[in-house]
Amino acid sequence: MCASAFADDSKLDKEDVPLQAKATFRGKNKLCCGYPLVEDQQWALRFYWMVLEADYNEPASPNAPRSGRGKEKDTISNTARVDLYTPMGFFLGRVTEQLAWAVRLEGSMLMEDGRVISYAGKCDYGYGTCFEQLDIAEHPFGRGARKRPIVPFKSVAVDPRLVPIGEPLYIPEFDGMQLPDGSIHDGCVRADDTGGGIKKRKMDFFVVTYGNFRFLLDQLQGVTWITPHIEAPRCEYLRDM
Repeated sequence: MCASAFADDSKLDKEDVPLQAKATFRGKNKLCCGYPLVEDQQWALRFYWMVLEADYNEPASPNAPRSGRGKEKDTISNTARVDLYTPMGFFLGRVTEQLAWAVRLEGSMLMEDGRVISYAGKCDYGYGTCFEQLDIAEHPFGRGARKRPIVPFKSVAVDPRLVPIGEPLYIPEFDGMQLPDGSIHDGCVRADDTGGGIKKRKMDFFVVTYGNFRFLLDQLQGVTWITPHIEAPRCEYLRDM
């Protein structure tokens, strides 16, 4: 039996989202869905999204979180402005400290002028965190591990020691879930990204915007644990050719 772990539900808690009992897990079908990596619902589910500069400039926007997360949240100013630079020292722009902090956590941002920038580690300039501008034709939603493009509702961030980058996964808890545009998820995702907080049995699901995160919480009915499957025939279409 696999040891139980505790899900990181900090985003849910900060948004006053009630955590409900685990959903009933449907039966396994290896011909359809591969092999589970863990016992039923032993993998922690988290979410991440693209930060939209326009939402942080509009206090009433539903796509801007009401509160932050992490140890530093109470010290972050929503009025002070900071300068963003590339690792080479090129100036990218001036934004609020709250916005810069959000991009550092989520990984990417769509600026109001149409540029997409991505977190690039510690920096000797400005804010102390470096960012870089991405080619919007190649990485319109941000860049994952090994320069992989992030794909809405398909990309997940994983610990590459447990799940190889590029590996398709079947998530039964996602199968049949309604997406914000009205389409239905087929349960298939792909390991396209990593993260400093993604260790062992944790997975971040890319949902594009904070507003979509709120929508999907209702669709998932409080599920914060999932059961990833590998070698699922139905998800082979996501494997790199």
